[in-house]
Amino acid sequence: MACVLPFRGLRYNPQKVSDLASVMSLPYDVLSEKDREDLYQANPYNFIRLIWGKDLPGDGPQENKYLRAARLLQEWQQKAILQRDKEKAFYLYAQDFALPGQGEKSRRGIVVRVKLEDLDSHTILRHEATFAGPKADRLNLIRATRANLDCIFTICDSRNSKVSAILDERMSQSPLLDIRDRGGVRHRLWALKEMADQELIRKEVADRPLFIADGHHRYEAARLYRHEMMSQEGEMKKEDAGYHYAMMMVIDMEDPGLVILPTHRLVGGIPGWDLSGFLTRANEVFSVKEIKLLSAKQERQRIISDRLEKNGGLGHSFALYVGGDSVFFLGLKDEHIMDSLAKKGESEALRKLDVTIMDRLILNRLLGYQESGKGGRIGYTPNMEEALRQVEDGIYDLAFLLKPTSLQEVKSISLAGERMPQKSTYFYPKLLSGLVIHPHDS
Repeated sequence: MACVLPFRGLRYNPQKVSDLASVMSLPYDVLSEKDREDLYQANPYNFIRLIWGKDLPGDGPQENKYLRAARLLQEWQQKAILQRDKEKAFYLYAQDFALPGQGEKSRRGIVVRVKLEDLDSHTILRHEATFAGPKADRLNLIRATRANLDCIFTICDSRNSKVSAILDERMSQSPLLDIRDRGGVRHRLWALKEMADQELIRKEVADRPLFIADGHHRYEAARLYRHEMMSQEGEMKKEDAGYHYAMMMVIDMEDPGLVILPTHRLVGGIPGWDLSGFLTRANEVFSVKEIKLLSAKQERQRIISDRLEKNGGLGHSFALYVGGDSVFFLGLKDEHIMDSLAKKGESEALRKLDVTIMDRLILNRLLGYQESGKGGRIGYTPNMEEALRQVEDGIYDLAFLLKPTSLQEVKSISLAGERMPQKSTYFYPKLLSGLVIHPHDS
């Protein structure tokens, strides 16, 4: 059972920051270095300075970006740029956005503090593999700031109409914040302070597991930090200490605005790359068909998406783009070929995911790419037009375009305790960084 509690959030003070949009940021891991520089220039109090500081000459254990972030966090509180809410609250967070071909959508959830769980508790479930570097980076930031600066994005299989009624009523009132980010997504935030509402929400969420959608590295870093602090305290353990908790956004699995985009693979620097040779090898396990694209660039994405969806109904299908006016569609002839590439003890559901087939069969076996970087370099993007453009601009040699992983697949793999390959899902839109902070002394 998940322990879900309200907290006194630390938020930007609109009396000190008149343009709240100028201090917000997307999560650091979806930004480029140019994006970071743009945000640094946008406002001296932009949140990016906390979550993605710059490495400077002479940095070491006594002076580094994590310690600078901690000092900034304290300084901004002293200047009242950031202020602690007087009352504990759950925070209702709504996002309004548009997707090509799908029209306007809205998604909402509740920002809470959730008690961290052991990996075998089956209360907070994960679906993606994590990596040591990003975990160490987020752990160092928690150590220095003693706070959760960003939300972990979770999904709850909940259908309580009473909770929906509470959220509907609150959304009819003026929000604490109402801004649009650079991508046009609208973000609104409300505080839910009534104890009766909080208790209803707490009970509803506590009865069901939470599935991590985004933030696997942040969650595991928070767990590592909790372990460190408990080891330091020894017999003086504080069961209610803030480090036992992490800040999470909880979204109903039935929310109509819950969208997963595909994460397309870009490949460059392939030794001896030859399209003809690759297609010959691919023909052994895939049916390959070349389709000519229309000259109008705005139509390319629709043509490829429609074809992938149509072919996907018949089995596993991928699109290969190497430039020019053609795209090659690859349909897997027999998914049982994945049995020979299975890892010990893994489920059939995992080894027959599109992303698993892409990574193991196409990238590893047919192209010879390895996670060590041998055999080329890999890029990822959820934007199909960007993938096509990067191939045309010569940044990458080719792009593999995929259909999105389904929400049901995420749920099934999580419940089985398994991990999908890296970059299997891209939940859109991303949660905005800077809306609210969870200090560990809250």
